[in-house]
Amino acid sequence: MTIQVDFSKLTANDVLDMAIAIEDEGSYYYEQLADWIGDDNQEVSDFFRRMSVRERRHHDQVVALRERLFEGQPSSHAEKVSWGVEAPDFESVPNDVTLRKAFDVAMDSETRAHDFYASAIEYAADNQIAELFEGLRQAEEDHQRMLREEMAKFLG
Repeated sequence: MTIQVDFSKLTANDVLDMAIAIEDEGSYYYEQLADWIGDDNQEVSDFFRRMSVRERRHHDQVVALRERLFEGQPSSHAEKVSWGVEAPDFESVPNDVTLRKAFDVAMDSETRAHDFYASAIEYAADNQIAELFEGLRQAEEDHQRMLREEMAKFLG
């Protein structure tokens, strides 16, 4: 479940803090899935670990952007909220999950994140905030593209 946000009240700093928290959660969720699958299906477990690394990399990129734009400004404490934007549907992951299903779970999470940022753009209070949301939306679109390429490579 995704938290409801009044995007029109967010500052640019808030947007980046929120994105950092969302990417951090995404990485954590994928690690949880990888641990849950464990050695039972190494291929799927490895896939979820790769997804966790990608989320961590995106997290680090957003952190660097925040530090560049808002160095020394206090955090909005967005990390204290469970955003759930990229939370996978854990109930849809069966015990005998296939690599195809793992890709579907990841694509669903990336699509939800894309849609979350895309819907926020129209409520942005100013151009800087709209540009930040657009950049985040494009990053999630890139994640979907990378997933499709990986699916083609592994599943044909």
